[in-house]
Amino acid sequence: MKTNRRYAVFILFIFLGLIGYVGILQYLHKGQQTNIILITLDALRPDHLGCYGYRKNTSPNIDRISREGIIFLNVIAQSSFTPTSMASLLTSAYPFAHGVYAFGDKISDNLSTLSGLLKQNDFQTGFFSSHVGIATIGGFEDHFDIFYSIWTYKEEINNKNTKVTELNPRIVKWIEKNKNKKFFLWIHYIEPHSPMDPPLKYLKMFLNEGISKLERKAPISDKAFGLGGIPRRLAASHDYISDLNYYINLYDASIRYIDDQIGELMGNIKKMGLDKKTLIVISSDHGESLGEHNQYFNHGFQLYDEVIKIPLIIKLRNSFQKGKKIVNQVQQIDIVPTILETLRIRKPSSMTGESLIPYIKGNSGYNNKFAYSFFDNKISARAEKWKLIYNKEGSNELYDIQQDPLELNNLAFTEKERVDSLKQKLDTFLKQGNYADKKNSGVLNEEDKRRLNLLGYVQ
Repeated sequence: MKTNRRYAVFILFIFLGLIGYVGILQYLHKGQQTNIILITLDALRPDHLGCYGYRKNTSPNIDRISREGIIFLNVIAQSSFTPTSMASLLTSAYPFAHGVYAFGDKISDNLSTLSGLLKQNDFQTGFFSSHVGIATIGGFEDHFDIFYSIWTYKEEINNKNTKVTELNPRIVKWIEKNKNKKFFLWIHYIEPHSPMDPPLKYLKMFLNEGISKLERKAPISDKAFGLGGIPRRLAASHDYISDLNYYINLYDASIRYIDDQIGELMGNIKKMGLDKKTLIVISSDHGESLGEHNQYFNHGFQLYDEVIKIPLIIKLRNSFQKGKKIVNQVQQIDIVPTILETLRIRKPSSMTGESLIPYIKGNSGYNNKFAYSFFDNKISARAEKWKLIYNKEGSNELYDIQQDPLELNNLAFTEKERVDSLKQKLDTFLKQGNYADKKNSGVLNEEDKRRLNLLGYVQ
């Protein structure tokens, strides 16, 4: 009798869970129109946003959106390098599947993309970016009705602050044109990526912060990827200042600058009456090293948390579950499946990520799955407690990220059995993947190389 009662309780629990799940989807679809706006900020660390606990006032507008939305606290990008991570976000696929490891590479033809799926479902699609490099990724612009990328650096324009002031009016004009249709808009801002050139009023907001009163000298370096010191190109545009805090303040000022532009954009969306019809997603392509692990104001090359942890804020169009914080470790490739589920569009088999709706529904705690990130010959496998950084051409690294979140104590030499176990799991994961054709590697023209070099990329 007790067994039957327990079975009945179990069935009731499952039934109520299904009702709740369906209820969420019905709530998300209440109304006639759902638009999607995806905003990615290049090289944005979550720990420099107020809604993630940062003490400086870098992000009042993003914080406001977060209070009306859902914050994911542990999100891992699939690479620390822009072309790779952006391709993973678009396709919900790992790098070995989409084949993009550098600017100029082409996305595998075998993969579905968010823009392609939404275009098939009668969405107007637009991509606007102030990062010149995105346009060099083969196949990225497919299925966008408009793909607009601007180049706005000091040597080529008179007003050095026109990056966003040129981009945002075009965005607003496009939204106005399509406001009575379903639309998908992806905006990729270059800020706060180096060379970090916000208007002076934003820099003044942070120059007098208490942390800057203690000067921390850092060397100036000519090495690639910001290794060994402040990149010379960055230092040269700031009178060769060597105080690390100055550049951190510059990074924060760049965040505040773009945050204000996002606030203005959201104001325009509200004026058009679209705020209740639009799902907003704010994230990044990767993080940024601000001196950790001997890498300064750059990314790529390494796979430590400072360069692979990214923010993720999702504001559902009806402000459902607003203010909720989710601690589950999730991945960048989970963003697109989440968008698709809110639209009731079936996820294609080529997409590896998982919808985050179950976590929004109420699951809590780590899911204890691995998150994988890639750069060149390095792969990281990150779980709740342990993180392996496997190097095909060098020494492996192992960190207890619960006890050592800054990844300062490499345990690979004292925990060899654990390294072997994690390496076996990584091998199994890699063997299960569908791999892109090597022929997708591309060649950049000289002008693309020159422009990317100005951003600090080495091609």
